[in-house]
Amino acid sequence: MIDVRHRNRSGLITVVVVDDHLLVAESVAAILDCAYDVAVVAVAGTGTQGVAEVLRHQPDVLLLDQRLPDGLGTDLLPALKRSSPRTRVLLLTSSDTENVLRRALEGGCAGVVAKDQRPGALLDAVRGAASGKTVFSAEDLRRLLPLLVYPQSGKAVDLTAREHEVLTFLVDGRDTAWIADNLVISFFTARNHIQSIIRKLGGHSRLEAVAIALREGIVAAP
Repeated sequence: MIDVRHRNRSGLITVVVVDDHLLVAESVAAILDCAYDVAVVAVAGTGTQGVAEVLRHQPDVLLLDQRLPDGLGTDLLPALKRSSPRTRVLLLTSSDTENVLRRALEGGCAGVVAKDQRPGALLDAVRGAASGKTVFSAEDLRRLLPLLVYPQSGKAVDLTAREHEVLTFLVDGRDTAWIADNLVISFFTARNHIQSIIRKLGGHSRLEAVAIALREGIVAAP
């Protein structure tokens, strides 16, 4: 791991990595430290150490293993929020069951990252979390949808026909590139439609927009 005390940290995304397998933690740290815009400021092997490092460094992003020697990562979320409210938490897991996904979402995690994720995808997740995005895969989104449905309240939302079509794809767990290809539009146009849908539905992410759409009966669950 690069010693960030000797780097110019201005503008860098600071990260703490917590994993009980220190070889894994150091490997993740090495991958992230190779990026020009990321600096790993600490590595810890237990939840207690992780909370202490977050309190000390106030990082932009925390990569938190779900299974730690002194408890579950999701059980630490309240303490982490008190220690550093601005830190975005990405849960590292090798078994992203519906229960783990739900606990991560309800605890305020920015997303869930599989331990076998390719390095580029891990870096994208860290950058996305740092920029305020919710980081869940399309498959995880599909599995979360049944957990996010609530009774309807009849809210009226003024979506265009194309936005409604895009929203239907979002509910099905499709990503921006897939939507662009299937509607024969540019990636940027598809992204603009998604951002408009999120704004009109009053959400802060596509996940929240989908949950609101299902709750209000704007679209049907897949």
